Amino acid sequence: MTTIVDYLEKHRQDFPEKVFVQIDSQKWTFENIYNKVNKINLILNQFPTNSVISIMFDNSIEFIISYLGIIKAGKIVHIISPSISKKNFLEQIKSCNPKIILTLKKFIGEFETIQNKIKLVDFYEFESENISKKKSEISDISSLMYTSGTTSSPKGVPIKHENTIFTTKNIVNVLKYTNSDIDVIPLSLSHSFGLGCLHTSLFVGSTLNLHKNTMNILEILNSIKKNNATTFAAVPATLTLLVNSFPEKFVEKCNGLRLIITNSTKIPKDTINKILNLLPNTKFATYYGLTEASRSTFMIFNENRKKEESVGKHAPNVQIKIVKEKNQIKEGEILVRGKNVIDNYWNSQFTEKFTNNWLKTGDLGYLDKEGFLYLTGRKDYVINVGGEKVNPEEIEKIVKILDPIEEAVAIGIEHQIFGKVIKLLVKKYEGSEIDISTIISHCKQNLERFKIPIKVEFVSNFPKNEHGKIIRFILQEKNNGNNKDA
Repeated sequence: MTTIVDYLEKHRQDFPEKVFVQIDSQKWTFENIYNKVNKINLILNQFPTNSVISIMFDNSIEFIISYLGIIKAGKIVHIISPSISKKNFLEQIKSCNPKIILTLKKFIGEFETIQNKIKLVDFYEFESENISKKKSEISDISSLMYTSGTTSSPKGVPIKHENTIFTTKNIVNVLKYTNSDIDVIPLSLSHSFGLGCLHTSLFVGSTLNLHKNTMNILEILNSIKKNNATTFAAVPATLTLLVNSFPEKFVEKCNGLRLIITNSTKIPKDTINKILNLLPNTKFATYYGLTEASRSTFMIFNENRKKEESVGKHAPNVQIKIVKEKNQIKEGEILVRGKNVIDNYWNSQFTEKFTNNWLKTGDLGYLDKEGFLYLTGRKDYVINVGGEKVNPEEIEKIVKILDPIEEAVAIGIEHQIFGKVIKLLVKKYEGSEIDISTIISHCKQNLERFKIPIKVEFVSNFPKNEHGKIIRFILQEKNNGNNKDA
């Protein structure tokens, strides 16, 4: 069985002194990291095959060493974001029952009130433990991640080694990564986008410049220029900030990049066109995928200038189909099949999400005549208003055209006659002013009657998970206590 750690061993043999990871001014070669990974592996042999070992780190060398060491030891690595809520933390621990949680003292302190429920171990104390002479077989599952849970409780996603290798090969082949690349990554490694970038750098043997986060965007730009980076991975919000607030610096620092890669979370069309115009010689790409089905499509915007709102065509050896319900003319639920798709959720839960190896993503979209996929919303979000199916994201998109509005969420609230009607929750930009009548008037001009909100409420903030996504089911529950209207 091939694992991602096999590529660490290969590069350690081929070019041991090459820098694999750089964080700030610190550098680690393939030889350095291999030795540290192997030490963790030997200590972990005290645990049997299929044991779950949790890790909770920010972007750091400790994350990389622990992650690869657990995989090399044949165990299942459960990845926890340090920004996780205590409630979510406890739910995940109860679900996967890890032997230990490897972390740092600063995070142990944050979770000290619940330490008695699970053993949190400082990475450096664990690294000094005695090496075990036991040896166990490699588990089929390499890692366990929990979905972000914006519409329901998080689901455990067990990712097999074959899922990881298949997906990583597709990334490399489609986006042409090589061992001469220098990759700048400010993405969280506890999220599938950032973790996939780590896999890609390791697979080809490139150098990975890892940043803690995107708090200091100018520092990241300087890193790109200083290190002669060839690839840069960032979420759409970061790219939008760069091209809108620092266009000159963006060009100055990034004109040597051969590739910018982002993911399919609502990339503004304006951002896409600005990047293509500012950096005409740089390939700009995105992908569509879930933790359960990573990198299911690829889109290279330079080659498809009139399809900016698409997330591209299916990845090599991945199938996509649209399943429509009655009365759906264009859009339907997106289903994915391929070796990038998991077999089932953790502990064989949610079996209804799978049919004949097809994963029901819960995403809504459509394929055009050329096979390009377009996302239109979530099946979970759809609101039934008097028998009419309403996609709330259509309403939100219309409302966010108004300059004072930063974020908007449309939800369904109970109604005695229509079953559900639309309520709109709105967050204004700080210092901006807009009244409810202006919002309603704008909706009436741009939406069908049954899609117009009957209530609008201003909020200061929305509940979000550790990845910054709005948790809709909390809003739904909060707003459906006493909302029945005659």
